[in-house]
Amino acid sequence: MGIMEDSIKRTVGSNGLLSDRAVKIMLGVTSLTMVTIHLLYTQIFFLSREVYLTCHMSFSFAIIFMLTIQKTKSKIHTIILLAAVVLCAVFTVYIAMNVQMLRVRSWSSTNLDLVIGVTMLVLAFYAAYLGYGWFIPALVLLVIIYPNFGRNMPQPFTTTAYPWRITIANLSIGLKTGLYDPTIAISADFVFLFSVFGGLLGTTGVQSFFYEFGKLLVGRFRSGNAQITIINTALVGSVVGSGVANVSITGPYCLDGMKKAGYTDVQSAAILSAGANGGQILPPVMGIIAFAMAGFSGVPYIQICKMALIPALMYYGGLSLYCHLNALKHPEMKKKRLTRPDVDMNIIKYRGLSFVVPFVMIIVLFARGYSVMNVAFRSIVTVIIMSFLVPKAYRPKFKDLVTGFINGGISGAQVGCICAVIGLLVATFTSSGLGIKLTSGIETWSGGSLFIALLILYVASIIAGMAGVSVAAYFTAAAFAVPVLVKMGVPFALAHFFIVYPAAFSTITPPVALVSLVASRQAGSPYGLTAIESCKVAATGFLMPFMLIYAPSVALLTSLTTIWTWLDIILVGLMFMYLQFIWCNYMLTPTNILEKLLLITGSVTLILFFGQRNLILLLAGVVALTAVTVTQIIKFFQKRRRELERA
Repeated sequence: MGIMEDSIKRTVGSNGLLSDRAVKIMLGVTSLTMVTIHLLYTQIFFLSREVYLTCHMSFSFAIIFMLTIQKTKSKIHTIILLAAVVLCAVFTVYIAMNVQMLRVRSWSSTNLDLVIGVTMLVLAFYAAYLGYGWFIPALVLLVIIYPNFGRNMPQPFTTTAYPWRITIANLSIGLKTGLYDPTIAISADFVFLFSVFGGLLGTTGVQSFFYEFGKLLVGRFRSGNAQITIINTALVGSVVGSGVANVSITGPYCLDGMKKAGYTDVQSAAILSAGANGGQILPPVMGIIAFAMAGFSGVPYIQICKMALIPALMYYGGLSLYCHLNALKHPEMKKKRLTRPDVDMNIIKYRGLSFVVPFVMIIVLFARGYSVMNVAFRSIVTVIIMSFLVPKAYRPKFKDLVTGFINGGISGAQVGCICAVIGLLVATFTSSGLGIKLTSGIETWSGGSLFIALLILYVASIIAGMAGVSVAAYFTAAAFAVPVLVKMGVPFALAHFFIVYPAAFSTITPPVALVSLVASRQAGSPYGLTAIESCKVAATGFLMPFMLIYAPSVALLTSLTTIWTWLDIILVGLMFMYLQFIWCNYMLTPTNILEKLLLITGSVTLILFFGQRNLILLLAGVVALTAVTVTQIIKFFQKRRRELERA
């Protein structure tokens, strides 16, 4: 009886309808087909633009539905999901066959057009709900519905509303806005193939290269295990572009090392969270959110990388300092003998080729002005070639490469799904005048103060990112935030970049900090304490967007030949360094209450200096921080002298 039951289970599967193998094959074929279409489209424009975006959208929805089929145990739910997959194919074929006429009759859609349009909208919301929960779909639906009530509201809540036939057409079958807003084009043109690149790179054994490379660089230090984690998360972040995925990859082989070295569970999880989240703002292959900014704002990707360079170095410098200070505070780690760990140089030599060569090529191609699609295509080809130019023992199997393509396609499809739904929000903001109302409201609430406006927009971006999707938070906030900042005198590119930071760091910001949540589960630490500690470790990332506005030199937007540019960069770097001394209660020796007060005073006055450019504030801040530094140096040498006398 048991053998028969096992046989039935293999044939039917846990959902009572399809076998697990059948679903896996269906998902793999769909993902590979999607990848093939996108790779071909970079070289041959064999589809019209509308049909290409429709394919991207429908494949994204279908993959979400198939992923859910793998998890569900309900036969009825499985049938519904299969029907949804079929409907994805139906609306794709309908648009492909009628694309010419749909372009003409976007404002006079037929009843059948509207049925297809409603189907697309329902599938988009359903896929977003299955993939990301209720928060984003509910927010978008609320924004879409509001204009129908807003037209009867008094000022300043009045909005423009169109008849439902026109609204449905504009949001779907009209092929211009809504589901076809630039957000879906960003997913198709900028994000998808780099997701494939990341998935493919993961199958070449690059994680082992990252780990060995980290040991080679920093393994001999007292804080070596934590520094290895930082390097690993930074390098993995340049591949996966997602904080949650980064933690999932690096956690299993980084957390144990930190714990054994003496870091607490909370500290280990916080270091992992902060390092993984920072990968989104680390050039040259930044997270999905940077590609989203490039597509949405029109700012060249290479310029975004340039703006992100100094902030990213300061961020990871702050992380490294936090790890080292905590190692110095810990008695056992402080006494650790500095020894060089065993490093497998063959892994660095052979596995590193698949990462280093494409990495350098990406920098060169972006610098020469190649499009993101072309750079991604060439990077994928280069990874495949380099993975076979090594000894056989280090080559990936063909099956591994196929798995890499499938995983990359699935990752890219998940982004495509949420970008389609966010496009509905952006389109409604524009057509209803809601975006203008929000812009005017923020100006009014801020009283014309740039700092208060920045705080409001910062909090709005954090709230928009509570679903754990940075790119969705960016699109949502940028739609109404950028016009406010530009009107207040902030340069256009910098206004977009300001929104990128809180959107990216919303995933480690309580109360909903998904990256910290995943890390805490892996480390076995309390979620609340881990989230708070993550914020302390990543303090640079939370303050950096304000520094970008008040000290644009940090984003390399001022002349590099002036002394004030470099003075600003040095002062901002020193301020972030001293902030870590405050969090850790340690500099060269433990800090006492007076020293801590001076550190806080000096850091705050430096922050105020950047806002007001008052030289008295600068002098006060430098004097306070210098005083602490001098006292710490004196205490350090006194302590060394006592230790030598005892020895």
